Amino acid sequence: MNRGLILNLISNLAFFVSGYAIHYFLGGFASPAAYGVVGTVITVLDIEYLFVSNGARQSLSRTLSSGRYDPRDVVVKTLVVQTAIVAVFVAVDVFGAPVFGRVLNDRSLDLYMRLAAFLVPANGLYVVMLGVNDGLKRFGHSALLSTLYPLVKLGTIPLIMIVFPDRPVMGVEVGYCAAMVLVILIGAATLVPHLTGMRRRGGASAEPRSRIGWREAAHGTISFSLFFIMASLVLSADTLVVKANLPDAMSGFYTGAMNFGKTTYYLLQAFAVIILPVVSGLIGEGLRGEALAKARDLVLLAIVFILPMAVSISATSPNLLSSFYSRPFSVAAPALSCLALSSFFMGATVVLNMVLNAERDTRFSDILSAVSLPVVVVAFVAAARLGGITAVAATSMGATFLTMLVSYREVRRRFGDVMSSAAWTVVGVNVVLWAVMAALGSVLPVRSFIVLVLIYAFAYAAYLAVLAVTGVLSAAWVKAFAAGLGRGGAAGGPAGGGARTASAAAGMEGSVR
Repeated sequence: MNRGLILNLISNLAFFVSGYAIHYFLGGFASPAAYGVVGTVITVLDIEYLFVSNGARQSLSRTLSSGRYDPRDVVVKTLVVQTAIVAVFVAVDVFGAPVFGRVLNDRSLDLYMRLAAFLVPANGLYVVMLGVNDGLKRFGHSALLSTLYPLVKLGTIPLIMIVFPDRPVMGVEVGYCAAMVLVILIGAATLVPHLTGMRRRGGASAEPRSRIGWREAAHGTISFSLFFIMASLVLSADTLVVKANLPDAMSGFYTGAMNFGKTTYYLLQAFAVIILPVVSGLIGEGLRGEALAKARDLVLLAIVFILPMAVSISATSPNLLSSFYSRPFSVAAPALSCLALSSFFMGATVVLNMVLNAERDTRFSDILSAVSLPVVVVAFVAAARLGGITAVAATSMGATFLTMLVSYREVRRRFGDVMSSAAWTVVGVNVVLWAVMAALGSVLPVRSFIVLVLIYAFAYAAYLAVLAVTGVLSAAWVKAFAAGLGRGGAAGGPAGGGARTASAAAGMEGSVR
């Protein structure tokens, strides 16, 4: 499991590093207004992607890992459901393009939204492949595809410079689509032979696995989709609201802040990808105590390694925006301070709900989605009109903190407390880290992005040293975790993260490679 987690973290790092490279290029190549159009189109695609992709991927991951159904039947029926969902969004992009232009006060969006329709089917097929690999616990294969896509996507930069210098938005869409199609072809070449060789009989059992019902296949996909569309809207609808209600330049500045704000959300997706099939598989084997211990270990890891990134970005937002883009972008610094924490809160919400959904009961996530969707959109519109981009970002932070808190209370009530004493200690250390980084940012104004990155690295190392001194990261755990990486198995949790039995260790070591 540790190896799979690291590989997925690397893939998510590649995703947002390539995204930073593209945004860095666009931020200097295009005007703030044109950059705002790019951000608007990407935001709409993000919403569609999360509805199309995470539903099918997480449903396949949970269902296949539980081992209850014929895997080929699960894949075929989920793919049919996915095709129906994709068709809906293609129709929305093609026929609703003029509506987007009128609502967002930019008629140039008509053409770009129609072109975006080609990206939706490609993404739908791409994530089905990832979900199959996740469900079969082939985490290395899904991580390889997830790493390859953002690297190939970097070809968007020369494509814009050479072919689409006057239409950077079109260049982004063509580049993204071409990269995705290439990765789909590579993924199909590695996955199709594996699916073809699948037997309906599960392992040594003499009984054939049953077929999954159409209703269950559709409910699993749609339920996960609704939850992730809620997460997407909370993190992305604010950009659309800013575009529709504020000047174009402010939309560009807010896009710059959002670019860095989502960093930790993408990283936490690696934990969500791992925690769902791992916990679901243990529950399916009747090892509920081991499932809780594993969830507690993964939550602690997420807080230890991801939270300080959100804290550092939030505390030094003026330095980050001015050094990465230019000085005028520092107007969005207060917004970034809120968005950095907002993304972590939403990422934590996703991880917590994956723990809940591992039990095949999605009612809480369904209710959370249904309540959150209308509330946050209305709140964003009111905030934009009353307080500008800072108020919108603060509203986002408040909404995501509330969804995280409610989700944590439900996990604790229904499944068990996933927050160990060590996890709460790490939270306290991060509060101190925010104050230290904010003080450094105010007395050491940094204009070089490279210098700022070095400061981040030094602060991160010092933070880990503090955790080691306080005993949160023990030498024994570091050694066990490193050993787990080398053999691709599961290692014990950090100090205070909850013990795990030898039988669970053996089970995870054998089934997760």
